[in-house]
Parts: sequence; structure tokens; C-alpha cells
Amino acid sequence: MTATVKLRLGDLFDGPADLIVLPCSTAGTITGFVARSLVRYSIPHPREGMKLGEVEIMPFEGGEDIAQYVAFAASVRGMTSSPQAIEEIGAALGAFTLKQSSVRSVSAPLLGAGAGGIQSEKVVAALKGGFSTSADPGAILIVHVLHKEVFDRLRGNRQAIEGKSQQGVRVFISHTSKSEDEVEWVKQLALFLIDHGVHARLDKFHVRRGMDLPQWMCNELALANKVIVICDEAYKRKADGRLGGVGWETMIIQGDLANLPPDSTKYQVVVRGEDLTLGLPLYLKTRYAFHAPGCDASQSFRNELLREILDLPLDERIEAKEFAL
Repeated sequence: MTATVKLRLGDLFDGPADLIVLPCSTAGTITGFVARSLVRYSIPHPREGMKLGEVEIMPFEGGEDIAQYVAFAASVRGMTSSPQAIEEIGAALGAFTLKQSSVRSVSAPLLGAGAGGIQSEKVVAALKGGFSTSADPGAILIVHVLHKEVFDRLRGNRQAIEGKSQQGVRVFISHTSKSEDEVEWVKQLALFLIDHGVHARLDKFHVRRGMDLPQWMCNELALANKVIVICDEAYKRKADGRLGGVGWETMIIQGDLANLPPDSTKYQVVVRGEDLTLGLPLYLKTRYAFHAPGCDASQSFRNELLREILDLPLDERIEAKEFAL
């Protein structure tokens, strides 16, 4: 049995803990958020001269309703950090749970992910690695994530956090955008998916002069784990009339759909027209589609599409705010 590590959406002061961890630099500097917390809870400032990866723990006097102890973790030196230093911090926090039997719940932020510039996935993996090897088996480390988009990305990248090999989901984006605004909208959607670990394939990124376009489309549809079909009235006309590249794709997609089970989610349909029904090709009329009219680039639409692409369990789509690693 090993200690538990969880990620939770929110502020580390939101819930009770036995020990809360505040980030600082080796020079004793702190962020504005930490500075406000020090004033609010009458916590002394961290000392200067701490080593990168060092942890200083003290009783949380006057804040016992929040935690028994408060710690400063030197997670940044200058404007840099390292996964090794974050792992040392995790190990020090774990060791404290063995030293103090009353400490079972430890709350920490994404140490080193801000000023330190470490990828959030690497921060969580380092904290988990250090804490799990040194903590009491009954202890729990809760890593708090302030931003929902980061939380959702981490939730979809659990295999990478756990050190398992993970090949990004390959997604082909089918569209017929013509105007600059339409092309930019599709491009930004693809970049959003790429930023969240998805291997998004888009003609703008991957088609080169001289390539056989029908063959390229056939290859992409065959290799894709998921396909995003971005529709509007122009796409519907080409699909229904079997015109151009869209018409070619339509024939291939229809053949693939015929061999998929009814509950398959391989094809995700996004309708950009103002009227949902006028933008859906006939062969996709029965599909439960996303509706993103006009230039809608809302974070909620992108996040929901990302959850479908990553095949997150249904119970994690209902605004989950915590998960275990």
C-alpha cells in the first residue's frame, strides 16, 4: 500500500488539511497570491537563502481551523526550477507524514509550474514520485489546480503523469473553410487540441505542394482515432452533392460508418452555421452534433469537444473537481 495523490480543482485554502504548502523562491520571494495569503492568515514570510527543493515546515499558529502546519517550498531559483527539485519537495512532505502521525492530508499547488516554467504534467509526476516513496501509506497529497483548462488537460494526461507511454489521440479535422476568419477558427481549434496533447491533423499544417489530396485524405481517415467533421451550409452542399474533396471524404466516411457500432464516437460533428439543421449533411442527420455558430470559440465548447476526443468517462464530464492518480 502506498500513499494517495489526488488532483483537485481550486484554491489550496478552500478545504481543511493537516499541512498546506506555499511556494517561494530560494531568495525568499513569493507571488502576489501567496503574499495576500500571508497577510490574511498572519503567516511569516519565508527566509532567504533556502536551497532549491528545500522545505521549511512550521506550526500554523492562528490558522488551526485551516491546517496544523504550514510549509514553504523553495520551488524556484531565479526564473527556473527542475523536476528533481520538485520531487525532493514531494519526498520532504512525505517524510513529514511519517514524523508527525497527526499529519495525513497535505495540500500543495503546482509547484514550479509558474515562474519555474515546468510543464504541469511533469510537476505532478515529480510530486507524486517523491511523496509516494517517502510518505506514510495512509497519507494523501492533494495537488490544487487553479485553472480549469489545466485541470482538464491533466485529467486527460494521466498516463503521461504516471510514467506510462502514451501516444496522443490522432484526430483528423475535415472542413471546407474558405474565408480567412473560417480558416483561422479551424486553425485555432487544431492548436487548442495540440496544446492539450492531441495529435490533430489539419490540411493547413500537413498538406504540401505536389501531394495527392484524395490519397492524403484517405490515409488520414484510415489512421485517425477520431475525426472532427466541421460542417456549415457550404459543407452540406458539397457532401450531399458528392462535390470536390468533401464529396470524396463523404463516400469514405459513409463506408467507415457502416462498419462501426451504433454507439461509436469516432466521428464528432461540429456545425458552425446559425441553423443546426441547415448545416448537417444528410448522412449525418442522426448524429448528436456540437453547435458552434459564427465565430464561437468559447472555452466551454472546446473543453467539451476535448473530453469527447479523449473518451473521458461520463462521470468525469459532470464538472468533476477532483480525481486520484
